[in-house]
Amino acid sequence: MKMLLKMRYIAILLSLATLAGCTYFNKIPPVSTLENPTRSRTLGDYEVTGNVVAVQVCAACHGVNGQSKSPMIPNLAGQQKDYLVNQLQNYRDHSRSNEYAVRYMWGMAGPLTNKQIQELAEYFSKQVPVKSMGMNASDPKLARGKEIFEKGIPEQGVIQCNSCHGQTGEGVATFPRLAGQQTYYLIQQLNVWQHPDQKRFMEVGGNTWAPKTITFARPLGVLMQNIVKNLSDEDAKAVAAYLSIL
Repeated sequence: MKMLLKMRYIAILLSLATLAGCTYFNKIPPVSTLENPTRSRTLGDYEVTGNVVAVQVCAACHGVNGQSKSPMIPNLAGQQKDYLVNQLQNYRDHSRSNEYAVRYMWGMAGPLTNKQIQELAEYFSKQVPVKSMGMNASDPKLARGKEIFEKGIPEQGVIQCNSCHGQTGEGVATFPRLAGQQTYYLIQQLNVWQHPDQKRFMEVGGNTWAPKTITFARPLGVLMQNIVKNLSDEDAKAVAAYLSIL
C-alpha cells in the first residue's frame, strides 16, 4: 500500500513538473504564427526560415524578443536590418574577427543562407526595444555621456555619436542602433575600437602549444577606429552609460 501511494505521489510530481515546463515554453511565441511551422534547432537546415532560427536558436542568447539577459550579449530588438545583415554576413565569411565573434558567432552564422540572414535581420529589427532602468538619473556620467553623444569632443577629434547613429541613437541603415544597448557590451566594443592593434587571440580549436592567432578585423568599422582612438576610458564608460538609458 505504501509503495502504491509513493508511486502515485511521484506521478503527481512528474505531472506538475511537466505542466511547469509547458507553462515556461508557452511564453515563447508559437511557431505556428511564423511563416514556416517547422521547429528546428539544427543550423544548416535550409528549409527552416530565419524567423524560426531566431526563436529556436538565437533566442538562447539574445532573447526571443531580442532583449538579452546578459550584459555581455547585445540586445537585437529594433536593431537596423541592414546592419544585422552586414554583420551576419561578416561573421559567416569570417571577415569580422574579435574574440567573441570567433568563439561564438563564426560557428552560429556559418551555415546560414542569404535568405535566412535576411529573415533573421527582419525578425529582430521588428522587435520592440525595452528601455533600461538600471542607471540613476543623477549619475554624473550620464551628463558627460549626453554631451559626447550630442556634441562630441572637438578638441580631441571625437565627433558626436548622433551624427551617424541617429538623433536618439536609433541607428540609420548600416549604422547600428545604440539606444538601450547593454552598457558592458558597449564599453567592450568601444575598447576594441580604441585599441584594435592589441586585440589578438586564439581561435577556437587552437591550443597552448600550437595556437592559431587571429587579428582583430572589422571591415565596415574603419570610421569608428578613427573616431574613438582619442576617447578616454572614462569617457567611453560615460557615453555607454548614457546610450543604455535612451
